[in-house]
Amino acid sequence: MKRITIKDIARELNIHHSTVSRAMRNDMSISVETRKRVNEFARTIGYQVNMNALQLRGSVKNTIAIVVPNIHHNFFSNIVSLVANLAFQKGFVVSIFQSNENYLQEKEIIKTLIRNNSAGVIASISMETINSEHFHELKRFRIPLVLFDRVCADLEVSKVLVNNFEVVASAVELLIKRGYRNIAHISGTRNINVFRDRQEGYISAINKNKLPYQKVVIINSAFTIDEGKHATEKLFEEDIKPDAIICDSHFLTLGAIYKTRELDLKIPEDIGIVGFSDNPYVEAMSAGVIAIIQPDESIANAVFEMIQKKIEQYDSDSKESKTFSAKIIER
Repeated sequence: MKRITIKDIARELNIHHSTVSRAMRNDMSISVETRKRVNEFARTIGYQVNMNALQLRGSVKNTIAIVVPNIHHNFFSNIVSLVANLAFQKGFVVSIFQSNENYLQEKEIIKTLIRNNSAGVIASISMETINSEHFHELKRFRIPLVLFDRVCADLEVSKVLVNNFEVVASAVELLIKRGYRNIAHISGTRNINVFRDRQEGYISAINKNKLPYQKVVIINSAFTIDEGKHATEKLFEEDIKPDAIICDSHFLTLGAIYKTRELDLKIPEDIGIVGFSDNPYVEAMSAGVIAIIQPDESIANAVFEMIQKKIEQYDSDSKESKTFSAKIIER
């Protein structure tokens, strides 16, 4: 069978072969409509681009990098999967990186993305990240950036957020309505916007309802089941014990479930537990856990639309912000 060439595609679409070549390289001098028409036709007839050759010439910019703190976390793995599917439909290639909650590793990842001349970057920062200097380097090289969930306040870029303050405050109100009074919170470092907002939502609701008990356990490292167990153990070593706990990840929630079982406490009769993310293991462990569900699909759609627009308009400077609402599921 004769190999299909760019000239074949050009002849079928009645355009110049150089236009076809530039369209397949995602060249911004070619209109969005023409790029879409060329790439869709090429896919239909089974044309395969030699991406290695294009990369060696430095002429391709269709790779979107996604940088997340931990791919094992339900929320981040869901976002990666959803964005990868959207990118594939639009002819982009996705590269996935995880910082493992490590600032230095995150910096090295950004250096790699600059060296590889990525078309755009979607990122959520690590637990250790308090300096955003490495992200500023992307702007210097005209590589657009969209941040989601965990973001740097000083970075003037597009961001997708969740209403963490409001949803945790609502979770506290729900627990109070159910009769709990000693409500504790297991969270992350206040250096990260997500955990700071959640803690402020928790404290606001506790103060609003004039509850005398207020306890936040801060975990400064990566969230694990063991960290959840140790944090719960610490709470029950106090003179005043909690009768409800809000956990900021499914790992911490699982740890809290394990520890309360060791203490012979039943959920929700003896203790109420609220956990972020609808992880199936949490529900399997205890049907009584209240879940805070983040709108993964809406977040993924928003970050992809933002990065796609920046890439196609060759615009790394514009910024917009969207905030989505999480929901509370009472099982």
